[in-house]
Amino acid sequence: MSIKLEELLKLPSLREAKVVAGEEGLSKLVSSISVLEYTEVDSLKEDLFNNDEFYGSEIVISALIMIRDDVEAQCRTIEHLHKVGEIGLILYYVGVFLPKIDDKVIQLADRLGFTLIVMPEKEMSLRYSEVIYEVIEAIVKNDLASTSFVSEMVEQISGVPLQQRNMDTVLKILADRTRSSLVLANKNNQVIHAVTWPRTSTMDIFRTVEQYREMVIDSVHREERDALQPLFISKKLIAQEGIASMNLYMIKEKDPFVRDTAVQLAEVVQVFINLWGKHYDEISTAELMKAIMNDESVKMRRLANILNIDVSAIHMMWLVEVDRALEAEKNLLKVKEFVRQNFHVSLVDFYHQTLVILLDNSVIQEDSFQSANRLLDWLREDEESFTITICQNMNNTTDVQQAYLTCSEYTKMAKIIYPYKKILTLQEINFAAECFYLMNGGELAIEKALQPLSPIMDHATQAEELLSTLTVYLLEGNNRFQETADILYLHKNTIKYRIQRIAEILKYPVTKSPEIFQLYKAVAIYRMLTEIKEQ
Repeated sequence: MSIKLEELLKLPSLREAKVVAGEEGLSKLVSSISVLEYTEVDSLKEDLFNNDEFYGSEIVISALIMIRDDVEAQCRTIEHLHKVGEIGLILYYVGVFLPKIDDKVIQLADRLGFTLIVMPEKEMSLRYSEVIYEVIEAIVKNDLASTSFVSEMVEQISGVPLQQRNMDTVLKILADRTRSSLVLANKNNQVIHAVTWPRTSTMDIFRTVEQYREMVIDSVHREERDALQPLFISKKLIAQEGIASMNLYMIKEKDPFVRDTAVQLAEVVQVFINLWGKHYDEISTAELMKAIMNDESVKMRRLANILNIDVSAIHMMWLVEVDRALEAEKNLLKVKEFVRQNFHVSLVDFYHQTLVILLDNSVIQEDSFQSANRLLDWLREDEESFTITICQNMNNTTDVQQAYLTCSEYTKMAKIIYPYKKILTLQEINFAAECFYLMNGGELAIEKALQPLSPIMDHATQAEELLSTLTVYLLEGNNRFQETADILYLHKNTIKYRIQRIAEILKYPVTKSPEIFQLYKAVAIYRMLTEIKEQ
């Protein structure tokens, strides 16, 4: 039940609207439309975005009234909408409530491929209901005209970001398309995934599957039973590497499945398994790692129980990046042995070419940085180059997922800011993300960020050596002369002289608060710009 966004723009209610960003998203499918207006801005992220829901192929209507004067909040909202699968935003009342669309918002939407549509500006007579009615009508008409949806669904799934392309997302997309509840179980009928439609349904889907697990109900011959239990259930076999190993239960209330809907549902799930779900029903730490990272909660709990791993005890994640992964299995075994000796609860395996280590807080007689350094020393025996990112204070698997996504996106940027560090922290990755957004905010934002360094830049003969020294001193030298000297292969007194000279130029000590906060960000931006110039 979907239609391309570019087709919706031909509707009378959207004909005068303008696409101001994310034109590449016009070819995406739209399956639903919703309204976003929030009065408690601070709790928006917590209530709406910090859940396991995926709003695939949905477009949103909003006037952003509560954040009309907060460009940063507007950017965060668009970023979060994109992360949960929304494909675009239709903005109302620009020039009435929202003064204008900031360039920073447009640049972000373009970068994400998130379509930003602006209704006629300075027009107070616009009504949400006109667009909602026409969009829903167009989607339903398209659904009635086209009963075959396999290729459309596969195309939609292939467009889902890699980190969200999992069975939970697939079943949610299919459940919305067919307005049915779906359950995927293994050959022993243990539920791996379950999605209800509507999401707020109170149906005991596990009991329903148990009750009907040996039955494939043909709705044509169920008139007498319908009066007692208005459920229409179909069961299809799903194969793994050519062997039937899973059952897909499709449950519909009140109305039976039309034509070959159940067959098409099973076909889409089978295609997903074939293309993206290798070893899907396998019981292994690798599959448990995938389930955690993909937010497949039912599968995660089942595998964790079988493997006797207390997922709730995980409060820390290390991500190990290997420059040369020629001996991946050997590295994996070494890391597992190291972790086994130091932690009570752990899960170690590769996920998308990154070695992920999930840990509890039971490190023996040392902090996590000491342990990470010992692990690096152990791994370096093979003369490979490693980087470890430490993510602490993970309260649940959702925190783990978000931390992994952040590290995946911004670790490369963090390595530009901290080229001499072999152990990074999640806080440093988040700082790199802030710098990235600042760099994309335009020349004025960059100039403002570099302002604390301008007195040093004015000393042309010394500027380069003073800036490079200050950069290392703040970013990697931990504000210590000896550590900075070791990194730059200089004498400690040379570093001490340069830092004192910088303090004279700036008219304050470089470690003085709050000035150090702006200096720290300034040298990070300076290093990023230097890297860009050298490329």
